Amino acid sequence: MTGPVLVTGAAGFIGSVVVKKLSSEGREVIALDGLLDGLYPSSEKKSRFSELGSLPGVTNVELDLRTDDLSRLPRNIRYVINQAAMPGLSLSWQNFELYSSCNLLGLSRLIDASSGWDLERFIQISTSSVYGKHAIGDESQQLAPVSPYGVTKLAAENLVLAHFRDSAFPGVILRYFSVYGPGQRPDMAYRKFIDKALLGEEISLYGTGEQSRSNTYIDDCVAGTLSALSRGQSGQIFNISGGEERSINEALAIIEDAIGSPLSINRLPAARGDQARTHGDSSLAREVLGFSHTVNLEEGLVRQIAWQQSLR
Repeated sequence: MTGPVLVTGAAGFIGSVVVKKLSSEGREVIALDGLLDGLYPSSEKKSRFSELGSLPGVTNVELDLRTDDLSRLPRNIRYVINQAAMPGLSLSWQNFELYSSCNLLGLSRLIDASSGWDLERFIQISTSSVYGKHAIGDESQQLAPVSPYGVTKLAAENLVLAHFRDSAFPGVILRYFSVYGPGQRPDMAYRKFIDKALLGEEISLYGTGEQSRSNTYIDDCVAGTLSALSRGQSGQIFNISGGEERSINEALAIIEDAIGSPLSINRLPAARGDQARTHGDSSLAREVLGFSHTVNLEEGLVRQIAWQQSLR
């Protein structure tokens, strides 16, 4: 497997780890990001982006996939990992145009640009949100998103598959389930819980806390993603999901135990569009990609807590 890899959304939580791993393996990487504000200020992304540019084999390109001239990209790109997206549930109800443009228009323009490349594989990153309120089972479960974010990500999947069916576009789709660990975005639940816990401040918990997640540790997620570059076949869809189903209340108890002081929790009504239960079956990813769940929630949260403490 040779040739440059384009990683979009490279300054994000998962994209930045993907770039670092590819660099450590001696790959040539084009790290692309638009450095947009949205769910959180772009300062954290800008800092990560600068760090990535100093890594061996990595070339930074700041581009907005929605509007900028994509002919600036090298024409010898062989692989694409499209991490670029506007994530998050609550903002998607308020600003659908932002989500449709980032998650669909940007993807469409990227696919069009790639028609001039000798493309081997295009990894489209999707989400368990395409399944809706209950994301339980393998890739054959019903697709019924309950948020505008989930709707745009499902539409993005269908756009990739339309190109695959029409012209054998080499697209592979990965549906991530609740990725966490060091580097997690500031808007994500565990990051916010841990920040508040370290400060001794009240944690806002939306819903009963009995909603569950099959958490996927960042390193496991990245390993599965990179495996898809060589082992995924065009048109395939894979769940990338940790093997455990754990409630939010259980995660809070782990954080409380690791920090060693009681948490103050303000329980609020459930957030609009939130998933009640996720328990993704990754059997296909294990069989085809060699994906494995190696870090349990206790160990992963301890690592994330240590990282967040290092930022203070």
